[in-house]
Amino acid sequence: MRTAVASAWSYSGRVVGLGWTIALIHTLGFGDYGLYSIAVAAGSIINAGIDNAFFVRSLRLDEARYQRERAARVLFGSTVAIAGIITFTMSFVAGYALILAAGELLFNCYKSQQMRRSRPDLTMRYETLRQVTSIGLGIAYLYSVNSPSLQWAATLYLLPYLVIWARCLWFVPGHRPAFPGRAKEFGLLSTEAFAVALYSQGALLVIGAVADSTVAGYYSVAQVTAMAIAMIGQNFAATYIDSLRAGAGRVESGPSRAAVLRVASFTGATMAVIAVGILMFGGPTVGMIAIIMSGFVFLRTITFVYTMILSLQHRDALRVRTTVTISIVLMALLVPLVHACGGWGAAIAAVFCELALVSVYHRALYSHSARPAGATESAATAGSPPTARPDVNEEVVRG
Repeated sequence: MRTAVASAWSYSGRVVGLGWTIALIHTLGFGDYGLYSIAVAAGSIINAGIDNAFFVRSLRLDEARYQRERAARVLFGSTVAIAGIITFTMSFVAGYALILAAGELLFNCYKSQQMRRSRPDLTMRYETLRQVTSIGLGIAYLYSVNSPSLQWAATLYLLPYLVIWARCLWFVPGHRPAFPGRAKEFGLLSTEAFAVALYSQGALLVIGAVADSTVAGYYSVAQVTAMAIAMIGQNFAATYIDSLRAGAGRVESGPSRAAVLRVASFTGATMAVIAVGILMFGGPTVGMIAIIMSGFVFLRTITFVYTMILSLQHRDALRVRTTVTISIVLMALLVPLVHACGGWGAAIAAVFCELALVSVYHRALYSHSARPAGATESAATAGSPPTARPDVNEEVVRG
C-alpha cells in the first residue's frame, strides 16, 4: 500500500510538471524553455555529485551519527545555496543550477527522516506538494503579467525551497557536524552518482550525435515513460529500508525474490500495454521502441530493489565498479546499434546492459560465495570489523 500511495503521489507530480512545461513553452517560447531545461539538467548533475553520499549514508546509519551528518548536510547545502544566489546575478544557468542543487539537497535532508522510517508515501507527498506550490507560483506569474521573463518565473519557482531551508536549519543546533564517511567512501558514492547519470542520460547524447534529434526525441519519450513506470520498484524497495537496516542488510530482511518478480512483472506488463496503445494510435516508431523497453522496465525494477539492498550492505565499491563498467559498455554498444537500427538499437542496448547489471547484482546478493551479511566494503575501508552491526556507533567501531 505504501508503494501504491508513493507511486500515486509521484505520478501526480509528473502530471503537474507537464503543465509547467506547457506553460513555459506557451508564454516564453521554446528558446527560453530550452535555457531552463539546460539549467535544470545542470542542477540535477550537481546535486547527484554533492548529495549522494549524504543520501545513501542517511539510510544506513545509527541515529546519533545520522543527526551529526544531517547537520553537516544542512551547512553544506546552505553554502552551495549562498554561492548560487550570488552567481544567479551574473549567470542564469549557473546560478539557477546551484540554487536548485542546494534546494534539492536540503529537501532530501528534510525528507530523510521519513525515508529512514520506510515511508516513501510521505516523502513523495512532500515532493508533490512542494512541486505544486512552486509551479503554482510560477504559472500565476506567467499569466498575470504582460511580458513575463524566465528569470522571474524561475525565481518564484524556487521560493518554496526557502521555507525548506529555514526548517532544515533547526537540525543544526545541538549536533556536532560530521563529514559523510571517509574520503574514499565519499568519493565512491559521488562517482556512483555520476556514473548513473551517464548511464541514464548518455544514450540521448549518442543518439543525437550518431542519428539526429528526431530519433533522440522518439527514444526520449519511450525512456521517460519507462523510467516513470520502473520507479514503482524504487518505491517498493524503500518500504524495506528500516528492516534492512535492522537486519544488517541481510537479504532475508528485505523483500522475497518472488515479491520482487511480481512487482517487476507488473511494471514490465504495464509498459508493454502502453506500448501497444501507442502502436494502435499511430506511433509505430515510438511504439516499437516502447515494446523493447518493456523488458528494460522489468529489469530496472529489479535493479532498484537490488541497489537498495546493496546500499544497506555498504557495498559501495561493487556498485560503483559495476555501474561504471556497464556505462562504458553501453556507450560502446550504442554507436554501432544506433547507426544500424536507430532508436530500436538504443533500446536493445539498454535492455542488454540492464540484464548484465541485474545478473551481477543477483550473483552478489544470492550466490553462495557472496559476502556474508555485515562484512561491508565501506566498513572494511574504515577499519571496522567485518561483522560490525549497523546499530553500533560508527566512531566506536572505528576506534
